[in-house]
Amino acid sequence: MPDWKILAAIFAVGLTSYAMRAGGFVIAGAVSDKGSLSRLLRLAPGNLFVAFAAAGCLEGGLTSLVGSISAFAAMVITKREWAALAAGFAAAAIFVAFQK
Repeated sequence: MPDWKILAAIFAVGLTSYAMRAGGFVIAGAVSDKGSLSRLLRLAPGNLFVAFAAAGCLEGGLTSLVGSISAFAAMVITKREWAALAAGFAAAAIFVAFQK
């Protein structure tokens, strides 16, 4: 594929991405601060995160589930992201080590 086609594809993807983002800002600005749509939009990022995390846990099997539960427990107890990440990775590594 010639270089100009690659650059055109990159430009088209970038322009589309920018247009979607700008359109989202325009539409979000037009939505009322009160109402169910506004509430849904405020809750959407958390819902998406949970959906991606749940899918990852299911795809990763029992090891991934053990690490995620350990990270969640550490986050609840310590309220520190780094402690939760360390606990999750450590629990998953220990679980894998004891499986062998």
